Amino acid sequence: VPYLDDAISKMGEIRKDLASRYTKQGLEGETYDIVAAMTLGEKKGIDKETRKVFSASGGAHILALSGMHLSILFMLISFLLPTRRFPKLSVIAEMIAVWAFVMLVGFHPSVTRAAVMLTVYCVARMMSRNTRSMDVLVFSAVLLLVIFPQWLFDVGFQMSFAAMTGILLLYGPIYRFLTYRREDDLPPSVWVVFFRVCYNCIVGVAAISFTAQLGVAPLVAHYFGNFPTYFLLTNFIVTPAAFLLIILAAGLLAGLPLQVPLSVVFQRMNTSLLWITNLPYSSLEIRLSAWQTVLMYVIIIAVCRLVALCVRKTDRFLRMMP
Repeated sequence: VPYLDDAISKMGEIRKDLASRYTKQGLEGETYDIVAAMTLGEKKGIDKETRKVFSASGGAHILALSGMHLSILFMLISFLLPTRRFPKLSVIAEMIAVWAFVMLVGFHPSVTRAAVMLTVYCVARMMSRNTRSMDVLVFSAVLLLVIFPQWLFDVGFQMSFAAMTGILLLYGPIYRFLTYRREDDLPPSVWVVFFRVCYNCIVGVAAISFTAQLGVAPLVAHYFGNFPTYFLLTNFIVTPAAFLLIILAAGLLAGLPLQVPLSVVFQRMNTSLLWITNLPYSSLEIRLSAWQTVLMYVIIIAVCRLVALCVRKTDRFLRMMP
């Protein structure tokens, strides 16, 4: 399509211009490479040693544009738009901004998948239809494979959907099981509410990290032959750090002098990942064949169903207690 090709070419020029703004603002070396990869999809400058550190610690996912990056962008746009006063117009503006970003970064499979899922979900909400997350995920996968059938063999595409499947199947049951509280367990007070909010946030981050890693673990073992054992600890560091880096990078592109705090956040994150990488048994050498990978997914799905059943039984038991 000529117009689409012209738009993609124009977005490529804009991406190069934005990358040059980072250097004009004082970003250089490893800091520039990581920030450019996280915000613009420019991963060419990342050396093998840096990739090895992020991979061994379990933080490699922040280097590739994915649903996490898109969700941060969507949240920022939602904060700036009058979503309550003009809900449908705000959703349309959010979708335009999301797809402009997808085009800007060159239609990476992982971020395109996230954009398709987000679009399907928002369109269904605008039409007042009930939406199930797994239905949205399956529909997005089929739609993308119809348009780009070669993505079926793309490692990033496979891992992206595997991570989302793990989150959608297991996050809810695990989070409900670990955060269940009866209303009369503790007397209401500010400290109790504060403790519960902090506890729920910690459990939420841990549950998302665990379920996403469980979803991609067989693929990681099959393609890369290793498994990061401290991925939970890593995600408690890289998730808030990635959020701060993206926010600070957006401010930097807007012309704000934020290169110093951005560099500080990156250095703290990088130092933490190096420390995790040097811990004993930080990465296990495991290589799975294709059939072993399929068998592992069969086992994981069976465990998922068992966990969901146990959580439902536990919920019913706790509600029956006086």
